[in-house]
Amino acid sequence: MQIKRILWPSDGSKEARDALRWAELCATRLGASVSALSVIESPDLCTLELPDDVKKKIALIDRDLGAREARRLRRVRSVLEQKGIKTETRVVNGVPYQEIIKAAQSQDVDLIAMGKRGLNLWGRMLLGSTTTKVLRQSHVPILTVRHAAKKPAVKKILVPSSFSPADKVSLRWALEFAGTLGASVFLLHIIQAHKSWDTVKWGFMGRLRRVATEKLDAMLETVQAQKRKGVPEFTRVKAFSRPWSGIVSFVREEGIDMIVMGTHAKKGVPRFFLGSVAERVIREAPCPEITLRP
Repeated sequence: MQIKRILWPSDGSKEARDALRWAELCATRLGASVSALSVIESPDLCTLELPDDVKKKIALIDRDLGAREARRLRRVRSVLEQKGIKTETRVVNGVPYQEIIKAAQSQDVDLIAMGKRGLNLWGRMLLGSTTTKVLRQSHVPILTVRHAAKKPAVKKILVPSSFSPADKVSLRWALEFAGTLGASVFLLHIIQAHKSWDTVKWGFMGRLRRVATEKLDAMLETVQAQKRKGVPEFTRVKAFSRPWSGIVSFVREEGIDMIVMGTHAKKGVPRFFLGSVAERVIREAPCPEITLRP
């Protein structure tokens, strides 16, 4: 894991400002620079035969909005550079998620920090459409934030595991990140137990827990000792009827500050999928998540 450049897409929303606090934390602790991006999306009026004077007015509105966004980002740059964080700003026209992905690729970005919802979101249970599309299509790790304290801190990092190969990548990433931030790492497996199971009568839940714990310990052993050095590690096994619910419950019970998990996206599919568990966790968890594409 090496983070030298962080992309912060901003639409001026509160959640974008909260994501900036986390971008600032990561930049400060990891010695990274920040690239601030604002995307102006003009309405699609191609199907309308508009008079020339109307087209000119629309162009003036876009130009004015671009100037205001440039001033806003310059203020952000001034604040960050006063804190010793190298910052650059860009205002572009286009489709937001496409421009974010394009910027991440062209600027060799190592992390994208963005809010879970944008200004146009009206329901808590929905991810913003731009965030969802970036999560599904970007190959760069993404930090998604719902809200943030004035001074965010990371003391506990959670890595949920279903024992897939992608989970090993998430674990290595989290351990290295935790070593830089001085945090501990919790490796969690949720046993999907149906509520009708009579675990006392059959007595197999204890055996399932032991097997899962052994597999979690084995996962830790696959990570180089250097990356684990000085990082407190904990393995936990919980039983829940729905894995995503068990993960979110654990986050609340343990006071987890950050989740690192893979998206388990399918390869070779034009429209990539997040995976039901990852998407529900991102929607419901009260803390930020870093999602990694396998």
